[in-house]
Amino acid sequence: MQKNKPFFSIIIPTYNRANLILETLDSVFDQTFKNFEIIVVDNHSTDNTKDVLLPLISEGKIRYIQHDRNYERGKSRNTGMTNATGKYLTLLDSDDFLYPQCLYDAYVFATENPLLELFQNKFELVNDQRKTVYKFEFPSLNNQYKALCDGNFISCIGTFLSENVYSQFRFSEDPKMVGSEDYEIWFRVLGAYKMGRINKINAGVRQHPTRSVENTNIYDFLDYQQTMINKTIINDANLLSKYQAYLGRFNAWFFLKKLLHIKKSKHVVFENNLLLKAIKTDMSILFKLRFYKIIFNLIK
Repeated sequence: MQKNKPFFSIIIPTYNRANLILETLDSVFDQTFKNFEIIVVDNHSTDNTKDVLLPLISEGKIRYIQHDRNYERGKSRNTGMTNATGKYLTLLDSDDFLYPQCLYDAYVFATENPLLELFQNKFELVNDQRKTVYKFEFPSLNNQYKALCDGNFISCIGTFLSENVYSQFRFSEDPKMVGSEDYEIWFRVLGAYKMGRINKINAGVRQHPTRSVENTNIYDFLDYQQTMINKTIINDANLLSKYQAYLGRFNAWFFLKKLLHIKKSKHVVFENNLLLKAIKTDMSILFKLRFYKIIFNLIK
């Protein structure tokens, strides 16, 4: 590692988070491990995000890159990855938190497991006071291909990629992939690298009203995203050899995800068709507790 090269690059894409981003940055500045760089990629915010960040920019505490327009998160993450210089890179949304030992634990894991160039720590859902709202379940990594087809347990927060990894892969910049661009990239990354895990919750995803943007065409978006992820796998012989056995399960869960998103539409026949479609695609979901949790959410 060259002199003055940071061990970690922390990429923070942001858009109109002037009221939240300083708390996110404070969670990075409070890390017990200090050998890192922060790259904030501003997706052409229309609020006072840049003004809020100017003192940190002037002090050299962060590198700030501003896009000329809003390209969505995929391009912001890619811009950060292109400009990163760290031995490892991690992604952090501008409304979330790293816990104080996050980078230290990642440093220890990376140095003790040099052959694992991709790893994650656990994360949880928290409120504005950083109190736990929900603890996510994380699958075994004994079969990482099956685990990923069961759902996106990786997300972006708490995931660490070596320079060798992050220099090879980029997020989709297709605007219709917003919300699933991270899921799509992990199929490609896990197809090439074995994943490790720090068995500790070291990050918090903040729950707040403006986190999810309502989209009247959400069903069309989900349909497009499912199709594109399938194409990513089917059009690559290496990926197909690893994921083919579990594609039915992937598609079944996607049908149920669509079902949850159209719950409020009250189209009962349409909903029943999706439910039957999911079961026919992979009947093994009937033996999963997650399936019955979804059904409970649909009828409650």
